Amino acid sequence: MPGEFDVRSESVPGGATIVRVAGEVDLATTPRLEEALAGVDSEVVVMDLSHCTFLDSAGIRTLVGAARRLSDAGRSLRIVSVDPGIIRLLEITAVDTLIAVHPSLDDAL
Repeated sequence: MPGEFDVRSESVPGGATIVRVAGEVDLATTPRLEEALAGVDSEVVVMDLSHCTFLDSAGIRTLVGAARRLSDAGRSLRIVSVDPGIIRLLEITAVDTLIAVHPSLDDAL
């Protein structure tokens, strides 16, 4: 199903954690995303939205909240996305000024 939500995290060499998100990030799915982020203790967290098909205001709130919590702890959040619609949403909401947005995992790491 194209909009089915899934979130998985994996540690990579160098100490970063990649949080891979697939499907729609909305009011119904953000609690699962927040739960996944709460379990990450890496200095660098990369949110891979390469397979994200939809992002609403609840998802934006979750991203901004996570970025602030990580920053307050001396850690960082980075976003990976190539979807023009999601990138445009991040630009319109100025999230891209708070969180670095990268076109690939290699660039984010």
